[in-house]
Amino acid sequence: MTAYLTDTQRRIARALRELTDDVGYPPSIREIADAVALSASTVAYHLQALEHHGIVTHTPHHSRSYRVR
Repeated sequence: MTAYLTDTQRRIARALRELTDDVGYPPSIREIADAVALSASTVAYHLQALEHHGIVTHTPHHSRSYRVR
């Protein structure tokens, strides 16, 4: 991953990729939060930062739409 990401953001991106690979579709924010032992609101905050950096994408108003680029 890129150098400007925090350790937490790297963990979230890695969990997002691994969970998607395991089941074939993106996980919910709560599932990501459980995987990295953080609150759902903290994960949502970091997902927005990852989207800003161009690491993840998502479709607004759709659940389970976060994907690692």
